[in-house]
Amino acid sequence: MREGYPAMLSATTLAVVLFAAALRLRSWSMWLTALAATITTLVIAWWYR
Repeated sequence: MREGYPAMLSATTLAVVLFAAALRLRSWSMWLTALAATITTLVIAWWYR
């Protein structure tokens, strides 16, 4: 799909879940993973827009 809404939605959902887990678990590595997921989400949004 050219518009990429499913990819953007799934990447955003993953980033939000990872940030919630990082807050809950207070894990530094989880924060870094959530940051990487956020950057990936921004790249996906840039790619499709």
